[in-house]
Amino acid sequence: MSPLAKPLRFRGAPVRLTATSVEFGQAPQSGRAFFPGAAPSPLQIRTIRDTNPAVVLLSFRLPRTTSPGHYDGMMELGGSQTPIEIDVQARPRMRFYPSWLSLAAHPDERLEINVGALNLGNLNIPIERRSTFCLFDPRGVDVAIYQALTEEPPADQRRLDRAVEGIAESHGGLVRATVREGAGNLPPGEFRELVVELHFSDRVRPGRSYYGAWFLGESGFGIQVEGTKPSEGI
Repeated sequence: MSPLAKPLRFRGAPVRLTATSVEFGQAPQSGRAFFPGAAPSPLQIRTIRDTNPAVVLLSFRLPRTTSPGHYDGMMELGGSQTPIEIDVQARPRMRFYPSWLSLAAHPDERLEINVGALNLGNLNIPIERRSTFCLFDPRGVDVAIYQALTEEPPADQRRLDRAVEGIAESHGGLVRATVREGAGNLPPGEFRELVVELHFSDRVRPGRSYYGAWFLGESGFGIQVEGTKPSEGI
């Protein structure tokens, strides 16, 4: 097989890096990609149909924790080797254990939860000691809009104002999350048990159901909250 005019450039997240070329003519049957510090990876090779000239798509995988950046590697096709360029892109991804949580809380209550966090991406995920997220009652939003559209508002109030007031009532306030154990960067491939205190707002209303998500990086941990009344003496 004749050498390519210039090195192929593979791009993508570690789980799938791809490159295309029109220089092959007939697609090679098999090949391998060589990445610094990793075992050779088999190349997946196929021809994209109905193109002129024929376009060959090549792809391979790297360990999912491979750091983003530009790398120089080699490709072996038909018994000969040729240099390749590899651009590994960031792939932030988290998995939580449990995947979501259902709680009961009264206004201004503090609850402690345990969450397992696994970094499945190729970036450090910052676990901040203190953060906030919002709670909303989604049914309250629907009801507010429905009532604003179907009921006659007072003479001094516009329908839009009434809808906004109703939506505001469905807001369960900010939840203040404090990581008591496990704060700090979570490296790729690592698992950590987190102990988190959730401090709920006094906007939580008994009898309403709220939903929110506590985010680590770009991944959210879903939380459902049933509003309750404070116990006697609280």
